[in-house]
Amino acid sequence: MKNLAKGLIGILLLSAVACSSPSNSSKEETSNKKEVATESASYSYDAAATQVAFTAFKTTDKVPVGGKFMQFEATPAEASVSNPIDILNNLKFSIPVSSIETNDKGRNGKIVKYFFGTLASTENISGVIKSVSNGKALVSITMNNITKDVELTAKASDNVVLVKGAIDVANWDGIGAIDALNKICYDLHKGADGKSKLWSEVDLVIKSKLTSN
Repeated sequence: MKNLAKGLIGILLLSAVACSSPSNSSKEETSNKKEVATESASYSYDAAATQVAFTAFKTTDKVPVGGKFMQFEATPAEASVSNPIDILNNLKFSIPVSSIETNDKGRNGKIVKYFFGTLASTENISGVIKSVSNGKALVSITMNNITKDVELTAKASDNVVLVKGAIDVANWDGIGAIDALNKICYDLHKGADGKSKLWSEVDLVIKSKLTSN
């Protein structure tokens, strides 16, 4: 009778083990594997998947005029990063102003000649992203032989990095260049009130889709 009881107990225990759910340790191992896989992913800069765009404003009603730069060089401090936003840290850049594109050939030439041509030594706009923290990027920009820091917003979604914000070219002593361009485009910058105006504020948007390795 005792042997029979022992046998039944053994069968019940075996059944309990066979029908039980996977142990917590198995789940933890699977979770750890996923974490390792995530940590091993890396991202690198792709110039072909990057766009540098801007919006300038004319007339007293502040009518937007969009454009972009077709050429630019960017040199990240690290070739690849595990967190996409980190590609911005200490990234150096240089933008040839002659590569400007506003979908108007005549306007492109006037901006290069009368705005950038009025500035000193500004064949290129250059700079470095000094730091990125809490959704903000501290960017050092050199133009008109003047280097100034400006704070822009910075965020990453999946493998897409976006930097945007506004700058005022007056901070780079650019009012003379604004006036020179407005003078040559005086009638084109007139609004309904008959006044001609070109604003010194410019909105910037830099968007880059990183390569996932």
